[in-house]
Amino acid sequence: MLETVLVESAYRKDQTPELAKIGKQPRRPPGGAEPQPLPVAPGPATFDAAALTLSVAAMPDHATTLRAFRQPAGGTAQLAGTPTTTTVSVVAAGPLTPGVTDEFWLVGHNFRGDGPESNHVTHAVPVGP
Repeated sequence: MLETVLVESAYRKDQTPELAKIGKQPRRPPGGAEPQPLPVAPGPATFDAAALTLSVAAMPDHATTLRAFRQPAGGTAQLAGTPTTTTVSVVAAGPLTPGVTDEFWLVGHNFRGDGPESNHVTHAVPVGP
C-alpha cells in the first residue's frame, strides 16, 4: 500500500508508473520532434592549387558532411568528394584534364539533403610541355 502511494505521488500526467519508478523522462508525444533543417550555406571556399583541395573554415550549421562538386567547362557537374572534415580533395573522382578549366564548389549535406552552394572557384590545369 505504501509503495502504491509513493508511486502515485511521483506519477505525473505525462509519465507512466514504470517511468516514475525509475526516474526516466516522459515520452515525447508523436510528431513532437523538430525535423533537422537543411544545412546552411558554407562559408567562402578556398582552393589550394598545389594540393588540389577545396576547403572552408568551418562545417556549415546542421551539416554532417560536405559534398564537393566539380564541373569542367562545357561539361556536367559531378560529385568530387564527401569528406567529414572541412577540406576535400577535388581529384577523388578522377584526375583533372590538362587544358580544361574546372569549376568547384561545396555544399553542406545531412540526411535531409544538400544545403545551398558555396562560392564557385575555377582552376585550369596547365598543359604540360
